[in-house]
Amino acid sequence: MAVVTFKIAGRPYKIACADGQENHILTLAAFLNEKADKLTSSIGFIPEGQLLAMVSILVAQELFSVKENVSSSPKSDSKVDEQIPVFIDNLALRISELAEVLKKS
Repeated sequence: MAVVTFKIAGRPYKIACADGQENHILTLAAFLNEKADKLTSSIGFIPEGQLLAMVSILVAQELFSVKENVSSSPKSDSKVDEQIPVFIDNLALRISELAEVLKKS
């Protein structure tokens, strides 16, 4: 099991992940950090818990928009439709893991 360290909104976090998943976790963290940076740039300081919730809502909104576009597309691919719930579950798991890290710090 590997441990990955990354920053979101300037705060360092460490999470465990499967060996070989380190770069994927860092890519996801960079994506979340970008969302957090945009929020704090436009709103100003946001308490950590609230920032996590707001970033989660933004990411969930993007996911649901993609899901709606895929579902309403006349060329909808059933394989893509089948992957969306898995993606949502994985995203929920990652958010839960990040929330646990926040609780411990």
